[in-house]
Amino acid sequence: MIFYFSATGNSKYAAERIADATDDRLVFLRDAVRGRRYRYEVGREERIGFVAPTYFWGLPSILGFFLEKLELEGYTNQYVYVVLTCGEHTGGAADQMAKLLKKKGIALSAQFGIPMVDNYVPMFKVADGEEIERKLDEAEEYIDEARRAIRARGIGDYNRCRGMVPGMQTAALYPLYARGRSTKPFVVTEQCIGCGLCQEICPCGAISLAGGKPEWRKSKCVRCLGCLHRCPVEAIHWKTADENRGRYYNPRVEP
Repeated sequence: MIFYFSATGNSKYAAERIADATDDRLVFLRDAVRGRRYRYEVGREERIGFVAPTYFWGLPSILGFFLEKLELEGYTNQYVYVVLTCGEHTGGAADQMAKLLKKKGIALSAQFGIPMVDNYVPMFKVADGEEIERKLDEAEEYIDEARRAIRARGIGDYNRCRGMVPGMQTAALYPLYARGRSTKPFVVTEQCIGCGLCQEICPCGAISLAGGKPEWRKSKCVRCLGCLHRCPVEAIHWKTADENRGRYYNPRVEP
């Protein structure tokens, strides 16, 4: 079983590639949380995986929320791993994962890191098409390594992109994410066509349509930026910080 979260397709792609190699079932955390599905049965020989992006060198809030409520019926020290996608480094995100799992009585067996395409447009410009393809080609090496190790139930730290001082990186920057997931910076332009896609894909149900335009009815969200990146007319912005910084969805995976 593979639990995954993805807003721009990178972690979805990694999860699907791993599932192809291990023949494991996939559970999308957005659907699980919005459907309030937290109880799952696991077989004695079943692998249990978690695949997610790193935000500010830590875990997305939705993953922590899900883990607090997760019930794994039949868990008896099965093989458990985490795969973290990132722009460059995962920081101490895997250490956060290990601590959250330990609170549930679950031991983390292995961790993996996969550098992919950075798409946090409030701070960075998305790479162009050729650079995206180059980065995704390079990511295949990391994905293949993870697939082989997971199939063999390899134990330990396989993460080659933690960074020089992963714990310090996370300690310094993750609080900015944990405390700063405000929805106030989101703005909608007149380009909006009222398609409702943003409302549909929001993992925490923070968006609703009012008068044909999206409104953020919750003060905080996951800050996955899925609504911004996947708006078909680029009508959703993060203040003015994302101007001319592009939009991104992994071109190798179906939305």
